[in-house]
Amino acid sequence: MSGDALLIRDLPWVDTAELFARLSDEPGIAFLDSAAPGDPRSTASYIAVDPAAEVRLAAGTMDDALAIMRELHRPGTASGPLPFTGGLIGLLSYDLGPSALGVESRHPADPELPALIVRRYDLVLGFDHAARRAWGFARPRDGLSAEARLDRLLSRATPPLRGQPALHWTEETSPDRHDRMIAAVLGYLRAGDIYQANISTRFVAPRPPDFSPPAAYLALRDRTPAPFAAYLDLGQGSALLSASPERFVQCDADGVVETRPIKGTAPRAADPGEDRRNGERLAASAKDRAENLMICDLLRNDLSIVAEEGSVTVSQVAGLEGFASVWHLVSAVHARLRPGRDAIDLLAATFPGGSITGAPKRRAVEIIDEIEESGRGPFFGIVFALGSDGTMDSMIVIRSIAVTPSRLIARAGGGIVADSDPAAEYAELRAKIDPVLGKTKAR
Repeated sequence: MSGDALLIRDLPWVDTAELFARLSDEPGIAFLDSAAPGDPRSTASYIAVDPAAEVRLAAGTMDDALAIMRELHRPGTASGPLPFTGGLIGLLSYDLGPSALGVESRHPADPELPALIVRRYDLVLGFDHAARRAWGFARPRDGLSAEARLDRLLSRATPPLRGQPALHWTEETSPDRHDRMIAAVLGYLRAGDIYQANISTRFVAPRPPDFSPPAAYLALRDRTPAPFAAYLDLGQGSALLSASPERFVQCDADGVVETRPIKGTAPRAADPGEDRRNGERLAASAKDRAENLMICDLLRNDLSIVAEEGSVTVSQVAGLEGFASVWHLVSAVHARLRPGRDAIDLLAATFPGGSITGAPKRRAVEIIDEIEESGRGPFFGIVFALGSDGTMDSMIVIRSIAVTPSRLIARAGGGIVADSDPAAEYAELRAKIDPVLGKTKAR
């Protein structure tokens, strides 16, 4: 046990999905789930419960979010065998993003989903997938020792998770309307307003009376396992179910930063030859590579706001990477934070993510707000974990489902550039969203 009363206990290895099912009715549960077996990007998973503090905002600004994070964060020196042993886990919705750029959205906030939820956790289970090792991290609280809190958590019996009722999804934007949206963006591109804008559409299903969000998450996880997946209790009967393949920004305790923007998508195929050809076509696509490079350059510029001079580097440019249901082009950008800057400053400099806005960012956000038919809510925001030692990781909320007391919501889109073809863009959108909706079986 360290000087700040952190208990670190070795635990027997257990399947993380089984343990999540056992603990899924814990209020405020967060499951940060590296859910792609054998994937080198799937390194560590965490289950955090029993938050010591929580702030939930129905609406707000990015300045509000940053102030709340500063207030809740408890800097310390405690470290352990995994990067996260306790600290903040939260959701920053995309709806906070326009305010960071001086843009006022025309879309009302969704009353059933928070703009922000941040919790501070001091009871965490951590899993190293490569080493197949597990630990419990706990601190004493409310008259209970760290040992007693961890023992009580691990003694939880398994509640039954119900089978899932059928869902009936409606695409709110028709394919014809989608074509007109793309045409409007192409007009802005021709006028020189932007180089790229990410345009999305929404899918909605009524929530059946016997619907179980944890069981639905495990089904999503099975359909499309992803390295940056997450389940987050959003409070007031809502939850976020995410199978995200995209890291946003990561920062270690020494201020070393990585971001891995995704741009460029092709479907996977069951036939190995067809699957390989799909990937090869994507890797050779000048359009998709250009799209990726624009966002890579935007993120280099964002990082330079808080990075040491000369530390921003690119180790991978539009590299082909395979995921459960799609191929993606992924770049990797690195930096080191300047002295006096921390992970919260990093979020302030980079949010909202360039891969889900476009370039230049502010004008792209204005066009997105004008063209899209509804607010984005949590979609294209981030889920993050910020440890007491300043270590942070975060992911972009894509390939996800938001569950409210009355509805299920999903959203997907793509980056539009000058040579985008509306039919091809719609096919890419379906390749992304169909496995999330359960309409196809992911590879």
